Amino acid sequence: MQRIEELHPNPPQSLMTDTQNDDELERCTLSGRREILFQLRSLIRQSERISVSFDEGRQSFLTVLIEVSEKQDELYFDIVGSEETNRAFLKSERCQFAGVVGGIRIQFTGRFPRITTLGGERVFAMALPKTLLRLQRRDAFRLRLPTSKPYFCRIHRGSPEEIALPVYDISVIGLGIQVAEKPALEPLEKLDNCRIDLRESGMLTVNLEICYVMATESRTNKSIWHIGCKFIKLSPLNEMLIQRFMARIETERRALSTR
Repeated sequence: MQRIEELHPNPPQSLMTDTQNDDELERCTLSGRREILFQLRSLIRQSERISVSFDEGRQSFLTVLIEVSEKQDELYFDIVGSEETNRAFLKSERCQFAGVVGGIRIQFTGRFPRITTLGGERVFAMALPKTLLRLQRRDAFRLRLPTSKPYFCRIHRGSPEEIALPVYDISVIGLGIQVAEKPALEPLEKLDNCRIDLRESGMLTVNLEICYVMATESRTNKSIWHIGCKFIKLSPLNEMLIQRFMARIETERRALSTR
């Protein structure tokens, strides 16, 4: 079972913003049981990380959904490494789940979590949500990049020496980095004049803010470190270059898949 180590009390908050009006939210809210189960199982199948906020948004952590039980009417998801956070979460009456799957933003509310065992492991459990918000927006789409020939983000951190980190995924909002060793980076840290090498699509100079740093356990029981970054005031030119880069990579993938 994948285990997540919490490194910061405030990973990315709710992914829904004030830019959606009431009509749009109502149109994108699912209430059918089959539809909700389908969306939850998609999150489970792809092992996507989900942000869970509680205590009126003052505390949050990252988790992965593990299983749904139609018979028990329950959703099971991973506990975190901090027992203090686990205890605080169990005292909450209400919590908010938010994540992104394939460019679709998912959000739903849970109530009265508890701890149980599943396959011999301690996990969180709660009743299945009655409604689920599924919202697709252009800026939510993240493109996962190839790991065999990675693209790199080069940072300075106040010294002339560059650190080259492989980019795991990218969007016009930010990028994700994945490394094998614990990085010397902290959440909320700002990184100026970072260079993203998109090869044929150009070299971008951007400012980044670290949103979260966390470790997950791979299927081979090795730690993989994930760093989530957001762009600070991304220029229109760089946004256009990223969009063109993403379109090119998708076109190349489609061409390969038809061979």
